[in-house]
Amino acid sequence: MWSVMNRRVFFRKLDRKLIARCSSTNGSYGLDKIKPLPVPDIVRKPRRLPFLKSIYAGQYDIEVLTYPETLNLERFKDLESRVQQVQNNCTKIDTVRQLGLFGMSAPYPSSGLNLSDTEIARIFEHFDSNTFKSVFDHTLCVDIIKTFGTPSQKSKYLPLLASGAVCTLHVDTVTSKLLPNESWELTGSVKNSADVFLLFVIGSKAYIVEKDKTFVNGENLELRQVIVAPDDVMENVDLTKIMYRGKLYTCSVLTTSLKRVVQATVQNLIPKTRLSLKLRECDSVLKIISKSLINIYTLESMIYLTTWMTDGFDDPDIELESASIQLFARQTVDSILIDLKMVNGRSSINQKFSTLCNEVEDLVESLEGTMKLANFISSRGVEFFNKSDYEEDVSFLTTAYRNLMMKRNEPSLKYGLQQFLHPALKHAANFLEYDVLKFQFIINQCHAAGQLSTDNQMLMERLSTVIVYIYAMTAVLGRASRSYCTGIRFCDYEMNTGETVVRESCTLLKPILEELMSGKYVATDSVYESFADQLLFNNINRGQTET
Repeated sequence: MWSVMNRRVFFRKLDRKLIARCSSTNGSYGLDKIKPLPVPDIVRKPRRLPFLKSIYAGQYDIEVLTYPETLNLERFKDLESRVQQVQNNCTKIDTVRQLGLFGMSAPYPSSGLNLSDTEIARIFEHFDSNTFKSVFDHTLCVDIIKTFGTPSQKSKYLPLLASGAVCTLHVDTVTSKLLPNESWELTGSVKNSADVFLLFVIGSKAYIVEKDKTFVNGENLELRQVIVAPDDVMENVDLTKIMYRGKLYTCSVLTTSLKRVVQATVQNLIPKTRLSLKLRECDSVLKIISKSLINIYTLESMIYLTTWMTDGFDDPDIELESASIQLFARQTVDSILIDLKMVNGRSSINQKFSTLCNEVEDLVESLEGTMKLANFISSRGVEFFNKSDYEEDVSFLTTAYRNLMMKRNEPSLKYGLQQFLHPALKHAANFLEYDVLKFQFIINQCHAAGQLSTDNQMLMERLSTVIVYIYAMTAVLGRASRSYCTGIRFCDYEMNTGETVVRESCTLLKPILEELMSGKYVATDSVYESFADQLLFNNINRGQTET
C-alpha cells in the first residue's frame, strides 16, 4: 500500500540490458546468471554518534528525523528493475541462483552484485519462508568471509559462493581441536541440507569445510575428525555487527509475512456477514485491519531508517536500533495475530491462513527474547550515558527554568523538531519532542538519585519501552513527511498514519513516563514488590514449620 523507498518515480520503467556471463571459473558452479551493469557506490559519510544511545546522553540527531535517502538515482533504478525480476520468482533455489542473488553482498570483483543493506533488505521481502533460510545463512557466510577472510580466502571462496555454491552457517555446533601441524580437527553433528560448503564459527575462529569431507548419516551430517587446513581458518571473527544486520533482513521478511496474513484476512472478510451486517463494514473489524497495517508500516519504517545508517556512514553503531526493531516486532506481532485470528473466527484454522501465521511465528522466534532485548537496550544506553562527557552549553537559569517547566508537565521545547517536518505534522512533532525531553529528564533524575543501575530491572524495562517508541515515532514521522513533500502515491494516508502512531504511542507512554518521573514508591513497583515479598515470606515460614 505504501512505497518502501519513499521516492517519487520520475522516470519510466526501462528494459535494462543485462549481461549473462559465467560467474566462476569452476565448472561445477559456472551457471549463467543475470548480472547488472555496475552502478555507482553509495558515498559514505564519516562516523557519527549512535542515534538512540545519544538520546540517553541528552542529544537528538535531527538529520535522522528527516528520513534521508540512501540510494542514488542509478542504484534506485537498478533496485526497481531487480525487484521486478525477483517478485513471484524466488520460490526455488535454482531461480535465486540464476538471478545471482546468492552474491547480493559479494563485491563486483568476486562476481557479486555489491548490494547495500537497504537493497538486500528490500529484496529479502520477496522471498518465501522456504527459500529465506538458505539465502539468509548464505548471505551471512559471504559477509563473514568478506569481512574477516584473508585475500586468498576471498579470492577462492567469494566467486564460488556468489555463483550459487550454497554455504550454511553453524555457530557453536561442533568442537574444534588444534593439531601439532597447526591444522584444526572438527568433530560434531549438524542437520543435513542442500549446501556445498559449511562455515563453522567457534569462539573467535571460523572454519570453512566442503561437504564432501563430511559423513552423511540419515538426516544428520557427521563431522568425524574432519581436518581443516590453516588456509581455511579465519581468525578474530566477531559476528556482532553481522548478526545485527541479519536481524534487519529477518524483520524485512517478517513484514512481508504479516502483509500476507492481513491480505488473507481481508479476502476471508469480504463474503462474511454477522447479524445481517457485512463484516467488512463493522467499525471494530476495520479498526483491527487498519491497526495491523499501521504497525507493519511502523516496523518497515524503522528497518529502512536503520539500513540508511549502515549504508550511509562508516562503522555505524546500530546495536540499539536493531534491538529496538526486534523488541517492537515482538511486542506488536503477537497482538496482530491474535486480533486477525479473532476476526477470521473459525476460518482461522484453515490450512492456508494457519500456514501463514506459522511462518510469522517462526520468524519471530528467531529473534531475541523480549526480556533479553529490554535489558540489553537499557544497559547499553546507560553505559553510553555514563561514558559520555556531553554537557549542554546553557546557563544555570535556563536549566532551572527547563526543569521547572518539566515538573509542570509543560516541557520547554529546545530541539524544534517541527522545523524539520512538514507543517501539517507540527503537533505530532511536538508530542515526540515532549517524550524525548521527558525521557532525558528522567535519565538525569535517576542518575542524580543513584538509581540509574542495570540491576534495577523494572526501571530498565520501562526505559527500553520508551526508547523503542521514540524510535518508532521518529521513523514514521520522518518517512511520512518525506512522502508528502515529494508527493508519492497515498502520501495523505502516510500523514494520517504518522499522526496516529504518535498519538497511540504517547497514550501508551504517558503512564510509564509518569511512573518514572514520580519514582519507585509512587509507582506500582512498590506494590508488586510488597505482595511478592509477603508471599515469599509466608511460604518460607510454612516450609520451616513443616520441617
